[in-house]
Amino acid sequence: MRATHSLPPLLHGLFRELVARGVPVGVRDYLDGVRALRAGFGHGDRQSLRELALALWARDEEERRLINRWFQSLPPVPPPLTATVEALVVKGETEAEPEHKTPAGSTLTLPKTEDAAPGHTALATDAASAPPEEGAPRVRLAFAGPSDSGGLPIPRMDGEPLLGEDYVLHPHVIINARDLAVLWRRFRRTARTGPRTELDLDATLRERCRRGLIGEPVLRARRRNNVRLLVLADASASMDPWRPFLDTLADSLRLGRFARAEIRYFSNLPRRQFFRTQQLTAPEASDAVLARHAGAALLIVSDAGCARGYLNRRRAVQTLDFLDTAARHFSASVWLNPMPRARWAQTTASLIASSRTPMLPLDADHLLRAIDILRGNKQA
Repeated sequence: MRATHSLPPLLHGLFRELVARGVPVGVRDYLDGVRALRAGFGHGDRQSLRELALALWARDEEERRLINRWFQSLPPVPPPLTATVEALVVKGETEAEPEHKTPAGSTLTLPKTEDAAPGHTALATDAASAPPEEGAPRVRLAFAGPSDSGGLPIPRMDGEPLLGEDYVLHPHVIINARDLAVLWRRFRRTARTGPRTELDLDATLRERCRRGLIGEPVLRARRRNNVRLLVLADASASMDPWRPFLDTLADSLRLGRFARAEIRYFSNLPRRQFFRTQQLTAPEASDAVLARHAGAALLIVSDAGCARGYLNRRRAVQTLDFLDTAARHFSASVWLNPMPRARWAQTTASLIASSRTPMLPLDADHLLRAIDILRGNKQA
């Protein structure tokens, strides 16, 4: 059973607010915030979290004002609720790190409150009994009603902005290795090559009829898949959310039964060098890679600059020049973009998609279509 990870409510709410306001933040920016929180930054009070958000997500003065206004708009929370959230955090950290012993005198208590509704219990620490200071950090939270299973309801952000699309904030594989291997099996062009080890029954019978006898059977070479494939994958920072898929893609090539298949990496756009690893190490001249795979099929996996929502004409021109060069080396080429098609407009991806190389969204259906194009079916 796969474990689910809870999202930091306040950070998640700010992220959704910025996206709804049109600020160009993406999944990678959110993951940077989560890593910073896990590293110990942004804790203690609301001002610390505000400074962390400004450092990570504010790129100009207007975005700084937007983040500051959002923090200022957070309403105060009743003290018992604040104590409950703090107690839950302390309890979660204690359960997550059993090797750390709780110091004496810091036990978790369950005080009874007169204002509490029947059947409800509030958690609090010894420090929660002290009156809250003025200007203390407040969190805008809404609690769902209690369920039949009992326990405290899950806190959620109150008044989340409506977005036109969902954000996947935890790494996951778009297509698993087994499904990729099945798709690769469709990419076949067989030819009889190699040593003659297979019985040719028809030729053997013809030889028997012609001579009247036969000393040994007629053999022929086995059919083999002679497809060669080169995969160029973008390993830049904007592709961080899809690194698990790139790992799976590299592993699946060994299951595809190709005559030859390799994956090489680049950063942002194909340049003079390709790399053997996602960490962009072990460089190799791009001319040597293209010459080695001349006549093969080319598959490119990249967001083409649309993950950040920018339009870089220089990057588009350089990428189009590479695609023109690749067209002289490869039999067919396809570009897979992990970003939704609706996000391509007014970005670098829209210019690259207008080239002779088809650009398709990255999912199982479009990968199947890409394989048909690489096989030579231009109408796929």
